[in-house]
Amino acid sequence: MKKFSHRLKIMLKKILGLMMVLVFSVIGLAEIDTSQIANDYPYKESAIMATVLGTPAEQHYKFKNPKGPKVRKFKTTKTIPEILRQWSNYEYGVWTQKKEAPLMIVISGTGSLYNSGMSLYLANVFYDRGYNVITFSSPTTMPYIVSQSKNAYAGYIKDETVQIYDLIEKAISREKADGMKLNGRVYIGGYSLGGFQSLQIHELDAKKNRRIGINKSLMLNSPVSILTATQNLDGFLVKNGIYDARSLEKYLDTIFSRLMYDKSIQIKDIEFSNLTTSLGKLGLEEKDFEVLTGLLFRFYSANMTFAGEVFSGNNAIGRLSNKKSYKRFDSVTQEFREGLSVSFDEYAKEILYPYLKKYKNPSLDFNDFINEFDLRSSQDFINKNNKNIIFITSTNDVLYSNDDINYINNTFSNKVLIPFGGHTGVLWHADVAKLMVDKLEEK
Repeated sequence: MKKFSHRLKIMLKKILGLMMVLVFSVIGLAEIDTSQIANDYPYKESAIMATVLGTPAEQHYKFKNPKGPKVRKFKTTKTIPEILRQWSNYEYGVWTQKKEAPLMIVISGTGSLYNSGMSLYLANVFYDRGYNVITFSSPTTMPYIVSQSKNAYAGYIKDETVQIYDLIEKAISREKADGMKLNGRVYIGGYSLGGFQSLQIHELDAKKNRRIGINKSLMLNSPVSILTATQNLDGFLVKNGIYDARSLEKYLDTIFSRLMYDKSIQIKDIEFSNLTTSLGKLGLEEKDFEVLTGLLFRFYSANMTFAGEVFSGNNAIGRLSNKKSYKRFDSVTQEFREGLSVSFDEYAKEILYPYLKKYKNPSLDFNDFINEFDLRSSQDFINKNNKNIIFITSTNDVLYSNDDINYINNTFSNKVLIPFGGHTGVLWHADVAKLMVDKLEEK
């Protein structure tokens, strides 16, 4: 098991390392005529390539003076088991204007921290346009799961929204006391799951008599149904024969062995002017990027499952291991292997719901639970506040079904549907970066 875990980690590091070089080489730091948006975007024909490779650097928003955040943290009030202690704090990032300015709150996407590439990019876009900015890590990250979630098994969107709301309120109060000057306009936005949660936080703020005072929410490539989205991502694995850790090992051995052992493959082989050709040289095809994307999301549900079992101790579901307690340096090879076979859909239905039903809310109906992972659960709020909800996304986003696209098109009046760009890939483009701020500032 240890040998497998070690080999898998080495393979993934090399694969993801090459992907990061690709990605970071292209990252750097009324009705809309979508035919005029990102005309020069290179990955219009492939949703998965757009998802993985983003946007070439020369097409990015050009910052006047990009900067990193002032890092703040919330310390946990929970008792943290030894093996999880490295995640005892939840950090967030702050950008403060020297004069009175509006506030933009950014919620990061699935598995993304407050200082992830996309979060830093969006923060600087808004900071460059004169906004104060605060960025928050996703509730699917270990710092949040371990230090802030009120549930042993994290991921219940309704509870996490309430907790994130409280953290936002405290953060704003802290920054105002530290000199941040607000002009009364407050916006919230996010990408991927962060977009979904932005809407929920906006709705919660209305229910709480606008204690934060959110004027508008910005949804960027938000899923319509979180469970449908994760089923699509898991489908990338299943259709390529990846069902568990063993089949994953076989796949990596056969498909990516060249990346592991072929010393002739060098970073210099990558021609950034023609990434499609370069990927062919590396032996990577679209299906391989599908597998890597699906695998990435498996890690997030595995994190939730593992942390839940550690926190639950004797009351653990036991999906990953029969162990009831862990010490700091215990091997978690078995848990790692088993975790890769747990999809979020399985986690939600077979682990999270039974836990909530037994320990938190005995009257929780299964169908009500499932519906809370869908935008339609906020339909009344959307109908009443449609003009103040901006939805920008790609119609070929890998998270969507055809029904999801129809729902977005028929439900949101203040939307921009770009016919390419995959999942968040085109958000890096200067045209889209400018568009999101302009849409927020529309009267």
